[in-house]
Amino acid sequence: MAPLTSPRPFFKSSENFHAPDKTNQEANKLYFDADAAGEGGPVQVGYASEYSASHRLWHDTLNGLGVPTNTAHMAGSNVGVWTNLGSVDPQSSTRSYSATAYLAPVVARPNLTVLTDALVTELVFRDDDGAWTATGAAFEHGQESFVASASREVILCAGSVQSPLLLELSGIGAPEVLAAVGVPVRVNNPNVGEHLQDHISRQMGGVSPTPSPTFSPRASGRHHLRGRSLLAQP
Repeated sequence: MAPLTSPRPFFKSSENFHAPDKTNQEANKLYFDADAAGEGGPVQVGYASEYSASHRLWHDTLNGLGVPTNTAHMAGSNVGVWTNLGSVDPQSSTRSYSATAYLAPVVARPNLTVLTDALVTELVFRDDDGAWTATGAAFEHGQESFVASASREVILCAGSVQSPLLLELSGIGAPEVLAAVGVPVRVNNPNVGEHLQDHISRQMGGVSPTPSPTFSPRASGRHHLRGRSLLAQP
């Protein structure tokens, strides 16, 4: 098997990108690189169908401060000014995510078991003359310890923090990090647990001296019923 050089093909295979209409794109500067967007995947992604008046101002404001527009923010660099995508199904105006995209279509399968309140403690490996092959996962449930064995593949999907943690607990990582906590080294990989780029966000709020047609209870309720705002997303 050829080595993996980029995770982008896997990201694209999970997406079904909905391009904005021309009017919305031009009015709100919704730029994107079509080659970086996925088609036919189970997770619906795209831009909002409408934006507030202030949204049209912030883009030009940052340009005026010297921050350039990023016209391909999905292609590997998020530096610059751009509008974020959302994972909302445009047909139903409901949230599209792992449960609706992957679990719901197959939840009735007799060979699928979803076990909650289970904590994975490490991956289980087979030593093939120094080449380690994952064969399962050890976990705790109800104060008992278990091992789930796989006949084909083990998929580690525990997020940007827990995934490298499980790799390190299983002996895959930087030797000096593992040695410090007494974990035997299986695979020397100094990249595990490094290079995390956190998503820092600052929220601002204010009080308007006059009633706002956008944030009034009546408007919020109307948008909720029409399924056209964040309030409508489960």
